[in-house]
Amino acid sequence: MTKRTTAFYEERCDLCGLCLNLCPVMKLPLDEAKREFKALMEGKESIYALRLCTSCMSCNLYCPREANPYQLILERWNDLYQRRGAPPLYRFVCPTEEPNIWQLINIFLSDTEKEWIADWMNYVPKPDDTVFLIGNYTHLFPFIVGGSSLLDYFKPIDRIDQWEGGAYLYQGGYLDVVREIARRSKEDFDGWDVKDVVIPTDAVHYIFSKVHPEEMGVSYRQNFIAFHPWLLEKIKSGDINLPEAPLNMTVTIHDNCYSKVVNGIYWDEPREILRRCGCEIAEMANIREDALCCGFGAGASWVRNISIPFDIIWEGTKKFKEAEATGADALVSYCSGCIYLLWAARELLESKIDVYHIIEVVRMAMGETINYPEDHIKRAWDIIAIINYQLLISLFRKNFFIKTITYDRTMSTFQPGNYPLLKLIRWILGYRLARRLYARIFRMLMTMMKTR
Repeated sequence: MTKRTTAFYEERCDLCGLCLNLCPVMKLPLDEAKREFKALMEGKESIYALRLCTSCMSCNLYCPREANPYQLILERWNDLYQRRGAPPLYRFVCPTEEPNIWQLINIFLSDTEKEWIADWMNYVPKPDDTVFLIGNYTHLFPFIVGGSSLLDYFKPIDRIDQWEGGAYLYQGGYLDVVREIARRSKEDFDGWDVKDVVIPTDAVHYIFSKVHPEEMGVSYRQNFIAFHPWLLEKIKSGDINLPEAPLNMTVTIHDNCYSKVVNGIYWDEPREILRRCGCEIAEMANIREDALCCGFGAGASWVRNISIPFDIIWEGTKKFKEAEATGADALVSYCSGCIYLLWAARELLESKIDVYHIIEVVRMAMGETINYPEDHIKRAWDIIAIINYQLLISLFRKNFFIKTITYDRTMSTFQPGNYPLLKLIRWILGYRLARRLYARIFRMLMTMMKTR
């Protein structure tokens, strides 16, 4: 019998090597690509893929036989996780570990943001509600959608220990943990007894509608609705009016990694939405199936804990170079998971291009006021401070295994302590000169690490 991993079709693969040869990151010579993929199939030592892959998923689209080569890489990363655990720094994106980024961001949230999040986290949906899943990473930038009339159509819900369905864990190969999250998420949805769930992030929509039922064996009775087709239809029908369109902006679009699944079903609607907002689109050199990762995916192929932030921003640098080369006024992301890294990268790279979430562009076209860019700049440095703090404390911790997927509401996840070192770091980064100096030191260290 042919051995099969979770979603990789070994019987379809003829070891042509095109997946790794056409990869926008690795670009291996064809013979080398064939050898590398054969080693992955046989479970032998990987020379390139497991330390260079940014989990951008392009390889699945390049495969002429639809064998899903990316899923084999996920399986091999899962094998590594079973042997060595996750890096200590990864605790900061685990809502059941202390401290984590959601716990620490509470130190810096405004009172208005805290009120929004409290409402989103504490509301228990009723059967007739249409749920809007805010998502783990929108939680970090709640002002993107908080206070908008767009939320009048839904009941916004924020359950960070749904881990966005395990989307960012799946991308790193933590497949066993994702399976547990799928089972827990089903309990949540069935307990609410809701019918319709609108999901603003492509990654999460794909995870709930495809990965959980087809790869994890967990099916739902809910109707999962992708936000951008829903939004475009509302705009076309006039239910959502855009009195301020055209905005007369030239924008370039970041196609996130998960936008590539199912042959790119998520690519077109965001572009049409932006055009209807009055935006002219200047495309980057690598878009759609060739699009580069925002940088987050580089953390999946980690080798050393200390280098993870530098690896991530190094990949993000490529995205900003492409965006700036278009001459566009702004870089627009339609993924909430990418937006916090794009903003961190923008500040660390001292880029001048504006960065928006697509919801913010729509809100401006609707005539709503957003506090741009002040809110984003402040939050970017809040997050940079948290990552620095987490990196420092991770130096004294060991690799770990994710054992708990549901947070205990009695613990201090949303009642953070003092964390004086974190507050000191953030206070220092409150000064423009300190931020400029830090950004330049960061870039210098990043270049040293990547070129040695």
